[in-house]
Formats: sequence, structure tokens, C-alpha cells
Amino acid sequence: MSATSKNDIRTARRTTANRKRIPDTSEEKSTREMILRQALELINTRGMVDFRIDTLASSLGLSPGNITYHFSRKEEICTALWEQYLSEYRAIERSLTTLFDLKQFYLLNRIGLRLNYKYRGVLVFRGSDVGAIARDREAGRSNEAEHAAISRRILGLLGRNGYLNDRTTDQITEGIHTYHYIASQWGVNFAYQTYAPEEVESKLDYLALLSIHALYPTLSAKGQKEFGEILDRVTSGNLLEGEPV
Repeated sequence: MSATSKNDIRTARRTTANRKRIPDTSEEKSTREMILRQALELINTRGMVDFRIDTLASSLGLSPGNITYHFSRKEEICTALWEQYLSEYRAIERSLTTLFDLKQFYLLNRIGLRLNYKYRGVLVFRGSDVGAIARDREAGRSNEAEHAAISRRILGLLGRNGYLNDRTTDQITEGIHTYHYIASQWGVNFAYQTYAPEEVESKLDYLALLSIHALYPTLSAKGQKEFGEILDRVTSGNLLEGEPV
């Protein structure tokens, strides 16, 4: 055997040994994601109070130790889901374009409400846990500031694209920010108070429309026409017919 071949073999053996020493994190990541998906489903259906590590493990066919390897307490799972929610919420801003219209604004509200519905159990818990509220005070303020920045950008784009009338003052705009923030944060909670649980998801399109009602007095003729088109599509239940709203 030539010296070159021997060197190649030694190199291959060292490479194989090194691969064995490098931990494979892909499986760990996959298990963690599976845990979070199932945990979210259980928290949404049972609530955080009745959510337990052993129940989660049993539903996944895992031992409790497999869960606590990734999350030592159920509160850590909730925190991870909360961070996941915030990450998905922030991604909404990246969908904004300069060619912005009222239909896009409706879609953003619809996406936001469906995101709140997806994480409803986590949002309810975070909103009722005094400790979490205290810990997240700064994060909450930051989230509100981000929401206000998105809202201001949206209204600026609507104004520049001819959807708002000339009487829309800064004071009115700030009032709309406040209304929109409250409507988007509490829409799903309102729906659960108003409708049967199995009806809530089907009502999110109406809630998305409701969250832009505050804009109506500020709309130009062009804006009112488009608002009417959205209203007709939502109330007729034909959101998926023709071009998507």
C-alpha cells in the first residue's frame, strides 16, 4: 500500500472519530420542537393550571425525563412558547410594503388575530400571571412600542396612498393606535366571552374587520369604497372566492 493511501485511511479514521465526538443537535432540536407543539395544544385545550409535565410526556410517548431534559418546569415551556409567539408576531412587520391598501391592513389584522388564537392558552396565562406581568414589564412596553411603530407606519402608508382624508390629525391617529392595540390584544378573549368555544375560530374574520372600524371616520372616498368591499366579503362568507382579500 502506498504512503498516500495510508495517509488517506488515517485521515478518514480521524474524520470519523471527530464526527462521533460532535454531538448531533438536530434530534434534540426536533424533540424540543415536538414538545412545544404538543404543549401548545394541551395548554390551549386544558389551560395552564391543568397542564402537567407527566401528561405532556404521556401524550408524546416519552418519559417525564425526556421533557425535563429540555424544560425543567412547565413554566419554562410557557416562556418558550411566549418567545415563539413574539417572534412570529414581529415577522408581521416584514410583510409591509410601500404599496399598502386597506385590504392589506385587514389581512394583517386577520393574521394577528389568528396568531393570538394559535397561542390563546399562553396569552391567557401570561395576562393573568402577576409574576409574569412583573417580569415582562419591560418586554411588554417594548412590545407595545413595536406595535405602535407598526401602526404609525401603516397609517402613514394609508395616508400617502390616498386611503385617509385630510382631516385626520395626529391626535386622531394616536387614538386609533390605542384602539387598534386593545382590539388586537383582546379580540380572542372577547370572542370566547361572546361565542361558544367551537365558534371562535370562525369569528376571527369578523373581529379582524372590527379592529379597523376605528379607521372609518378618517377614510377618504377611496378608503370607504374598499372598506365596503371588505365588509361585503366578510359578511357574505366568501373570503376565498375570487381574488383573496
